[in-house]
Amino acid sequence: MTTSRTLLLLSSLASVFATTSACSVERTSSPLTPSSASVAASVTPTTSSSSQSMVGTWVSANSMSTAAITSLPMLSSCANFQWTVVSQTATSATGQFAAVCPGGLTVAGTITGQLGGATVPLVFSGVATQGADTCAFTLNGTGVPLSSDTFRVTYSGTSCIGPIQGTETLRLASSTPAAPTPTPAPTPTPVPAPAPTAGDQVDLHQVTVLASAPDVASWPVTARITAIDINASGMAIAFTKKEGSDRWPDVIPPGWDGGIEYTLWLVVSHGGRLYTAGGIEYWHGLERSGGPPSMIAKNWYYSGAVWGPLDQHQPAVGEQVGFFVTAGDQRAKDVRKVTERSNVVIVRFPGDAGGYFPF
Repeated sequence: MTTSRTLLLLSSLASVFATTSACSVERTSSPLTPSSASVAASVTPTTSSSSQSMVGTWVSANSMSTAAITSLPMLSSCANFQWTVVSQTATSATGQFAAVCPGGLTVAGTITGQLGGATVPLVFSGVATQGADTCAFTLNGTGVPLSSDTFRVTYSGTSCIGPIQGTETLRLASSTPAAPTPTPAPTPTPVPAPAPTAGDQVDLHQVTVLASAPDVASWPVTARITAIDINASGMAIAFTKKEGSDRWPDVIPPGWDGGIEYTLWLVVSHGGRLYTAGGIEYWHGLERSGGPPSMIAKNWYYSGAVWGPLDQHQPAVGEQVGFFVTAGDQRAKDVRKVTERSNVVIVRFPGDAGGYFPF
């Protein structure tokens, strides 16, 4: 397969495991933050695996939090994910899993569990397919029964993108929480949370904005990123505007003698939270800006007084980073004629050798 198609497939497969590995629909760890398999080590099993039925469809029992945002990519972006255990004996349980994800990526495979002990050794094996390209992966895991319909699963293994590990709590999809025994207090009228914007691989409503327009999550998405080309000379962002205009209007920031058309934002994980800021300015006709990837922090996020937690935060090679652009100048200011932005996409941050990421 070509280099660009390989990068796209590997990035897509990484997104699948960041959102669905260990066979769940949702998870509480963000793909921008490292997962840890150590959490489950201290859990004491409450039942033996040999006395518990695993037959059925299993989903995540975890709730989302602000630190585990609903995307990068959005957890809902991989549709119809299921882990279905179809057969069980006294010594083993077997099943299949499958998912359909953005970019024409499909994932499918088998799961085998060895029963009889206090824990359940698991083996996951499958293939990610995108067009004519395929990428195989294998994971080993351990299931710890917490109740008759809940398991804690840790997993680790290898794939064409490198090592993968994490932890999940799973429950039978058919199970329902037990009814409360004290009289419930009056329930306040729920206030719905803002919905993620269609096409975003990061829900910006769950991201802390620094030194730029704080309401950027609600800006209309009037452009779609089609490719990101990164090399030692900087970043070129290819995007298409919706019908009616081929580009955003220029703005002239205070003290400037020329106009700025758009600003590039990065979304990164730092200290268990997600942050974003508009950091790199582009004027009309400027194809590439930002300099070498290894100098992003030093050249662009170098002041703690301005950029807060992003100060000197240099993304590591291979780290998942979100990218989007906004109209006008958003580098530590808010100068724009329109409140418009592109969708948010994710790439694995390259070294100075660069990388090309089509969408």
